[in-house]
Amino acid sequence: MPLSKIISIVNQKGGVGKTTTAINLSSALGILEQRVLLIDADPQANATTGLGVLTKTVENSIVNLYKRDKATQDCIIETHSPNLKIIPGSIKLAQLAMNLENSNINRLKSALDEIKHLFDFIIIDCSPSIGYLTLNTLVASDAVIIPVQCDYFALKGLNRLLATIESVKTTYNSKLSIEGILVTMFDNRIRLHKQVVKDLKTYFKDLIFNTVIKRNISLSEAPGYGFSVLSYNINSEGSTNYLNLSREIIKNQMLMKTNFMPKKLPEIINDNNEDLIFTHKAKVRNLDAYRSYSTNDKNYEKLKGLSKREVISHMGLMYNDLHSNIWMYRSTKKIKLLKKNYLYLYFDKNRVERILTKRFKFS
Repeated sequence: MPLSKIISIVNQKGGVGKTTTAINLSSALGILEQRVLLIDADPQANATTGLGVLTKTVENSIVNLYKRDKATQDCIIETHSPNLKIIPGSIKLAQLAMNLENSNINRLKSALDEIKHLFDFIIIDCSPSIGYLTLNTLVASDAVIIPVQCDYFALKGLNRLLATIESVKTTYNSKLSIEGILVTMFDNRIRLHKQVVKDLKTYFKDLIFNTVIKRNISLSEAPGYGFSVLSYNINSEGSTNYLNLSREIIKNQMLMKTNFMPKKLPEIINDNNEDLIFTHKAKVRNLDAYRSYSTNDKNYEKLKGLSKREVISHMGLMYNDLHSNIWMYRSTKKIKLLKKNYLYLYFDKNRVERILTKRFKFS
């Protein structure tokens, strides 16, 4: 087996099977005799509880990796699944991301550099957004898996996500690649599902995994018992699907299959194919100066009339979405639980039109 591979499970849309894939792909790789580490990078911590780990009993979690107050090795715990360990998630991760004064997009990468030689695969379950936490995972990763549910709305944001990945690759992580697009929740009885799969294979060709994850009751039931589907019901179709997906990924790794895309990402995201069910034409996202806001200068009026690019050069993006017309920055330097000040920028035609400061008290 070549050097270890870090794979993030990414999609900015929720409910497409990211956590299900993270849990069951990790478990299946372990069953196939791979040394696997699962990292729960979603503040909801569903991958952690889905493997039967109680977050209340965990001493160290992924939060410690971002704070850098614990060695990475000290945050790793065993699971009941063979050859699978986990760095648990925590709801505190969301608050941490909001309050980081000096956002560092290399925090997770630095933490994983300490232990990646111990594993064949490191799988990261990402939060359903493209923000500071997900950017950290993309910078730390060698590849991404994109789960796509078989419906129209799940497909609409796919080009936009690919544009973000290309931006990260261009700006921060030149080795980042697409491991594959994974079709999830497929039901062969539904005509739309078959049409979606056909369109995906026509458009993205070899970028689509051969394995399709079908709707399966065991996949839905297993997390409630704190098990992967392979521990819950090894004879289920869900278990077979994820074992097949694992074999595909192991084969890709053994063949060092790092460039198997039919065309480069810029070609994909700039195509305008009217025959597809989705025709969204995305632009590569500008992720320059993705850092937290410094409150040294409180003359907010100078921001009026600035373009989004100019605002980013002064203040960074932090947890804002580049495509939103309302951006928010926390303007309280010290973390205060009961008092927080926020700066809101309202954009019109890509320029700051209105500025508001708000103060919230929490009781």
